[in-house]
Amino acid sequence: DLVCKKFEDTLRGLGVEPIEALGQPFDENQHEAMMQQPAPDAESGIVVGEIQKGYRMGDRVLRHARVIVAQ
Repeated sequence: DLVCKKFEDTLRGLGVEPIEALGQPFDENQHEAMMQQPAPDAESGIVVGEIQKGYRMGDRVLRHARVIVAQ
């Protein structure tokens, strides 16, 4: 746990931050849709699940968040 926290702190110090995806509208510039699924409690196009966290550094996306989108 200590090594993971130290690594995250180092990345944060370099300006790398996670992309918040859950509950957000799908944005192809930040998200990669892996699948769609019916979600009666969410409107179409909203991210309802996150398969893999994405990261950005400033305005540059380092890795797109892999997400599940409401159908």
